[in-house]
Amino acid sequence: MSNKIYYIYIDTKILGAVKQLLNYFESDVFNYDACIAVYVKYYKENSEIISQIFDDNNIPYRFIRRYSDISFEDRKVVFYLFNAQSNCRMVAFRNVSHVFITHGESNKKSSVKPITRIYDHVVTSGQVGIDRYLKAGIFSKYDIEENKVIRLGNTFVGQNNYHHDKNSSTLLYAPTWEGGVPDENFSSINDGIDRLLLKVVKDKSIKRLIIQNHPNLGHRDNRYNVTFNKALIKLIKQGVNVYMVKKTVSMRDRVQAFRKGFKYVSSSKPVNVSHAITDISAMEVQLLVKNIPTLVLANKHRYKELVIPHKMDSHYSNTMIYLDNKDNKSIRFDSPNTILSYIESYEEDSLKQLSFKQRVEWLCRFVNEHKVSQAKLRESI
Repeated sequence: MSNKIYYIYIDTKILGAVKQLLNYFESDVFNYDACIAVYVKYYKENSEIISQIFDDNNIPYRFIRRYSDISFEDRKVVFYLFNAQSNCRMVAFRNVSHVFITHGESNKKSSVKPITRIYDHVVTSGQVGIDRYLKAGIFSKYDIEENKVIRLGNTFVGQNNYHHDKNSSTLLYAPTWEGGVPDENFSSINDGIDRLLLKVVKDKSIKRLIIQNHPNLGHRDNRYNVTFNKALIKLIKQGVNVYMVKKTVSMRDRVQAFRKGFKYVSSSKPVNVSHAITDISAMEVQLLVKNIPTLVLANKHRYKELVIPHKMDSHYSNTMIYLDNKDNKSIRFDSPNTILSYIESYEEDSLKQLSFKQRVEWLCRFVNEHKVSQAKLRESI
């Protein structure tokens, strides 16, 4: 197999999405030598900064202004991180295999949109993803038997530098953003989030609170930035030792943070945490596969909007706090061990021992072999 084995296609105006793709290269899920090119749908308003990001990181890319700009080599693979209307045009190129990997896993309805059917294969972290697609009616049991959905464990769930240490007395809070449209808003950033965090800090004898905001926070609605800053000030005034996560921390950042009463911690450095709190988002799976006891925040009146497999529904009965429920429910963090094998599993046991890069190479071989076998089957009929 040639070293150059796949393409990546993205259609988005959100720069945070481009940075999520960059994270895959930085963690060697996608490899510079294996990627032929990242095809990017051209938008004038963000083309210059996208060019700078890719140029600075030596990632091969091509802007797509019209579909005649596209030329795929035969028997290669095209990966998609995000659903977009233009993806429907891309999958019309049948000399390649089209694989939807997503940019993380969650129980949001947006994670199981009908458009997912257009791809040759879809990657998921484990049985939880298969059950989610079946429950949503996106795929049938026959589709599963035909390898439409491929389990690849923690390969594409996203990486972080958090590690579980029950003795660290450090709480991580990782809220999601407000979503591209109101119906996809599952952010916990509201007027009462400081009180909930303060309760956990006291109940669990937390000595340090680390906050990792979503990179798109405030992208659609800047009021979420305002609300978050108000909550941050309240926590600091209550004496909470707050650290904010930032990829690169300059001396100027440290001085400004000191004046406001918090500190910065670099996302590139390992951090031990005893507990974590997040929203209905891809961050949940990232933390659970690290075996970190994780509490999920949601609104009870919107719970039915989620697509939650039965086994996860049982798990949430102990690990979910409803933001719109005013009762004084005790806060409980269950061990992820009870759900981990359901969230993370592999098509072949040997895959777990491989590096991310090697798993992606395996995936490319697998889908190409499947394409060849399907072609032979059609010819024999």
